[in-house]
Amino acid sequence: MTTIRRKSALATATVLLALAAPVVLGPGQASAASVGTWDKVAQCESGGNWSINTHNGYYGGLQFSPSTWLAYGGGQYAPYAHQATKQQQILTAEKVLASQGPGAWPSCGPKAGLGADHENPYPGPVTPPQPPVKELGWYLSDNAGSGVSTRPEFGFGNTPMVPLAGDFDGDGKDTQAAYDPTTSTFHLANSGNTAQATLVFGNPGNRPVLGRWDGTTSQIGVYQPESGTFHLRHDNGTVTSFAYGNGGDWRPIAGDWDGNGTVTVGLYDPATGTFYLRNSNTAGNADQTITFGNSNNIPLTGDWDHTGHTNIGVYMPDNRTFYFRHDDGTVTSVTYGDAGDTPLTGDWDGDGRATQGAVHPR
Repeated sequence: MTTIRRKSALATATVLLALAAPVVLGPGQASAASVGTWDKVAQCESGGNWSINTHNGYYGGLQFSPSTWLAYGGGQYAPYAHQATKQQQILTAEKVLASQGPGAWPSCGPKAGLGADHENPYPGPVTPPQPPVKELGWYLSDNAGSGVSTRPEFGFGNTPMVPLAGDFDGDGKDTQAAYDPTTSTFHLANSGNTAQATLVFGNPGNRPVLGRWDGTTSQIGVYQPESGTFHLRHDNGTVTSFAYGNGGDWRPIAGDWDGNGTVTVGLYDPATGTFYLRNSNTAGNADQTITFGNSNNIPLTGDWDHTGHTNIGVYMPDNRTFYFRHDDGTVTSVTYGDAGDTPLTGDWDGDGRATQGAVHPR
């Protein structure tokens, strides 16, 4: 059985409070101790019982006198130390230690090595350094067979935005867009380097998708991976929502798979390199299932053959190569961009055929 001393070491602190002055730490005076060290002090002072009240005039695991407890801010937690939590008692004791040093617990402080470790008992969470925000640099090619950019590089959006492309004004040319996953915001440009529309849609963690859901201009949409649900915003502002696919890591895509003039959704499973294409924006099974490329490729869509319907493709980051699958099943490829670029495709010049582009932080 542990015997609790009838007179606490904090009686010394109580006496010193009568001559209280601004807290000044002297040479070698400790100002912090780890929880483990405070546990040792409490074991010596009170047998480690943080809620003890033996009616000896001292309270809690560290045997505070009422005047010391209140003078060092303990009253914000509870009227008496034994009514406060262990953490609250230690936080108050840290202030005593900073002011009085280990001598506030004349016997138990030195015995426990109080102040020898100089550790913060309850350090705040460490915020990891955030990477610097960089502008996104775009470079596009009008030639699907050329690895050379045919347009001057331009800037639009910033990291960590996701680059996208669509025809937002109905002129037949795809232009740039960027989706901010932290704020669920789409930034859409018709021309130049300034967004003509900024729309908040969906929730953080959603995956963006663009398409001509009404057969007119490109509209925004998101895919919720946790529920496997698409939410598509139409020209008139209404929203169509439906479940499709397995969610998880599957990536949303969109295209006019059957050439009827309306863009519908699809999904790409990066684990198996499989495309699941749906001919209507409703729940149901895939109308086409195509395995193409290798696992962990990046899916691409576009009308590579100028036929009026959308084809599939993939980008292989390892060799920086676009692979385009054509109507007859043949495949063409082009190496384009630099390591770490984000690939995308679009009809940049309005000739009816989609070609490659790449975006990189600069």
